[in-house]
Amino acid sequence: MNGLQSTDLQPWHIVVTYDQFDEDGDNVHSGVYEEYWAGAKKYKRIYKSDNLNETDYATEKGLYRLGDQQWPDRAQLQVRSEIVDPFSYAATLVGFHGRNIERIFGDYKLQCVLIERDSEISNPTQYCFERDGSVLRYSKGFGWFQTVYNDIVPFQGRSLAQAVEVTDGGKPYLKLRVETIELISHVDDADFVPPPTAIGPLGARVSGVHPVPIKTSFPQWPASLRSQHFTVTTEVVIGKDGHVVSAHGVSGPAEGYKACEDSVRKWVFKPYLILGEPVEVEAKLLCSNN
Repeated sequence: MNGLQSTDLQPWHIVVTYDQFDEDGDNVHSGVYEEYWAGAKKYKRIYKSDNLNETDYATEKGLYRLGDQQWPDRAQLQVRSEIVDPFSYAATLVGFHGRNIERIFGDYKLQCVLIERDSEISNPTQYCFERDGSVLRYSKGFGWFQTVYNDIVPFQGRSLAQAVEVTDGGKPYLKLRVETIELISHVDDADFVPPPTAIGPLGARVSGVHPVPIKTSFPQWPASLRSQHFTVTTEVVIGKDGHVVSAHGVSGPAEGYKACEDSVRKWVFKPYLILGEPVEVEAKLLCSNN
């Protein structure tokens, strides 16, 4: 319920400034994310930064893009999700169960939900809330990402964090600040019409996006490779249903191509959606032996 995309919300406008850091703590990218939202198929999303300048227009006819044509990278997508949809990662999880614990952060005690795998060794996703309340203050999601949510304000019955810090393995990764959050008092349909120079509708098959695996398998390497350290890169096409349609090894030791191809053909991904409709995805998958 805590996202800003529910059908019961009035149209809104948000402006978020962000800084991205590398593993040495240096500020490598800075930018502004802006969104005008009036519905699942009626929004305008704008990225303005040193490495991405584009505007997406969602319409009933599809998604159109003005400016740069690449898809936002992982960090740029995370800028939006941490503010607008902080539980987006939880929606990708399958085969898990929840467990409640209390955690201590300095002088704070938070009520946390651990989302653990039903089998295997689990590195649980965590969502921690203020005691006796529903305000999200901390999360641990994909990989080593940990997020702290501060300067909480109410907005249309939701709790919105205006200051967000994301670390990756304990090191700064993203710092986000909500500069503007407001209702759109009057929706002008003309504001959501893509200009004639916009490219679209986007769909059918896309590349440069980040499909989410929900089932993986390990390669059965030939004996000649088992004692070596290497990586095989495989180009794949993922169908609309999330299953791998084709796989072709393109780099790494050639005698490992078949093992990697056979393995990734068994992978299953969460279907990649554009405006709620699944599309095919071209991607590169890595099989490593360490």
